[in-house]
Amino acid sequence: MTRAAGKNASAAPRVVRLSHPFGLCQLFRPLPKDGSPRPVLNETYQYGELSLRFSAREALGVPEQTLLLALLELAQEQHRRRPAEHHLDQADRSEVGSLLWSSLHVHAETGAVQDLPPTLRLECSWSELHRRCGSASVGGSANDIRRESLTRLCEVTVWERDGITHTVRSCRLVSWLVGDNHRVHVALNHRLAAALLSPGYAQLLLSERLTLPSNTAMLVHAFLSTCLGMGKSMSIGYETLVERLWPSNGTPATASKRKRRLSDVKSAVRAIGRLESWKVELEPTKAEVTRRRPSSVATNDTLAVKAAPTEPPRPAPAAREMTRPGHFALSSSSYGEQPFWQKLSAEKPLP
Repeated sequence: MTRAAGKNASAAPRVVRLSHPFGLCQLFRPLPKDGSPRPVLNETYQYGELSLRFSAREALGVPEQTLLLALLELAQEQHRRRPAEHHLDQADRSEVGSLLWSSLHVHAETGAVQDLPPTLRLECSWSELHRRCGSASVGGSANDIRRESLTRLCEVTVWERDGITHTVRSCRLVSWLVGDNHRVHVALNHRLAAALLSPGYAQLLLSERLTLPSNTAMLVHAFLSTCLGMGKSMSIGYETLVERLWPSNGTPATASKRKRRLSDVKSAVRAIGRLESWKVELEPTKAEVTRRRPSSVATNDTLAVKAAPTEPPRPAPAAREMTRPGHFALSSSSYGEQPFWQKLSAEKPLP
């Protein structure tokens, strides 16, 4: 059921590097369309001895995920052109840099400031953000929507707890401000920035994502892109994807709602299979998914990685319950492309 999409083939692939925890955890989710209030965000992701907890007043949806991916794309491009200008740490004495840093670490204790890792900053116009997020409109209402999404991203606090040292520190997901030149300035959480600077990241094609027909398809695409490196395959059940997108949390959904969600997930996987770099074989209860390695996706990003100085790979995170090995059947896997699979084994239970 795969076919080459002409629209995808003509567009240059927009590769976004994503830190695995941000693609595997349930930080972004489908939200009700009836105008009801968003639920509170309280999501935890555990790997090794490190625990990440994401907390905010409101949960994040697909628009916020798209905006975050566009910000990562911008940060990667700008840092590649002018590394020193887009580096950010506590020693930055510029007015914009100091404000971004202090807003990013608003909960940091005074004694722990010296231990805060550096990160990346970027700047852009609102119209550029709209275009990168796939919006044709750059007017006032589009600005309001984008501001709301950016504000929600800034309200997310990422709490890090080290199980060995029992230390806890916090950092915002992003911080932002509008400068005197009316340009938007953004700083990233250091773990998001690390994926742009070192090996062991997931690759998500933003050019593919923006052609997908539904929010469900975009969420599934982001998850599968985090799980699968180029040229890799896996098997995943529809029920697994439903539980991932709409976790029951002890309250089972009604039969009609469950049926509708299953239909949405199947349609999402089918839409992903129509993308040029994916192959999907639908079965009654699961889908066999393969991420192709087309020459067009051997991308500028790959060339930049070869040119950039390399670092030794970091310790691989273990996957959470939603990615336990019983859900998948991998024919092969690569540490560089899928580091979180390294610790999955039958003899070693997940935390």
